[in-house]
Amino acid sequence: MARKKKAKIHKKTSPGIFKRIFGTIDRERSSAFKSIVLKMFCLAVFLGGAALGLDFLEGYVRAINAGRDVELTVELAHRPGWASDELVEQICLSSGVRSDDSLLDDSLVREWAVNLSHNPWIKRVNTIRKRYDGRVVIDCELRKPIAALEQAGMTYYLDPEGVILPEVGLYEHLVILKGHQGLIPAPGQAIRSQALLAGLEVLILIKEVDGQLPAHERLWSELAVLDVGNFEGRQNQMEPHLKFYTQNKTEIRWGAAVGREVPYYEPPAKFKLASLYQAFKKFGSLDEYNYVELRDLRKERCDPLRQNG
Repeated sequence: MARKKKAKIHKKTSPGIFKRIFGTIDRERSSAFKSIVLKMFCLAVFLGGAALGLDFLEGYVRAINAGRDVELTVELAHRPGWASDELVEQICLSSGVRSDDSLLDDSLVREWAVNLSHNPWIKRVNTIRKRYDGRVVIDCELRKPIAALEQAGMTYYLDPEGVILPEVGLYEHLVILKGHQGLIPAPGQAIRSQALLAGLEVLILIKEVDGQLPAHERLWSELAVLDVGNFEGRQNQMEPHLKFYTQNKTEIRWGAAVGREVPYYEPPAKFKLASLYQAFKKFGSLDEYNYVELRDLRKERCDPLRQNG
């Protein structure tokens, strides 16, 4: 008697998770979804491979440099045109970078940045980058001086914020401020003298106007000295509170500080500036005049273009 064959029982399998997801989406959207998933997967693989590759490369380079001595050198990035070789060298030395420092010691970058922050010439340290060829590249913002200050046989510089800077060779013309009698702060600190600050404010105005003009109309290089000794009429109320002298000793009578002009007698600073530049433009030099008067509002006496003498 023949045995009955057992019927095969087919187990009903549940669809996979992707099939369940795709089953709820129409065909067009399902195709787009698959494409996005595939791209994301490829991107993840690529980024993972790139990270591993960079890690391997860094380890390889470090292993090579660990086996050889690299002598470090320092250079200043984005060096301004007015900065002399002497100033650049002084800044690089103040970083504290030594030729035998380890290129692989990451803590040194923080130490160098702190050293540079104590240099009065440096307003802000942006970045310090180490190169595997031994170069240490410093990117920082320098304080640009606008005036010089002489006292007790010493010369100091002042930036537009009134910060004292130590003397060093520069490729820049500076106007000397004279007439100050008080103590001068240490380099890196700001002055508090109202007379010096008033003088700086006038210099900043002239420097800004000069920077907007073509070279042949600029007069900054003709100015040699700004005397602030009679600030607010301390010595003589009838004399100019502030006055310039050119390189050839021509007197320019500026008058009261900016914003402190005597009403109905002295014009505002912007009119003084206009008169000053008109006087220069007529002859191409301020030394063609016996003096230049900028204080008087009355037309018959305030015309700076006329010869006085």
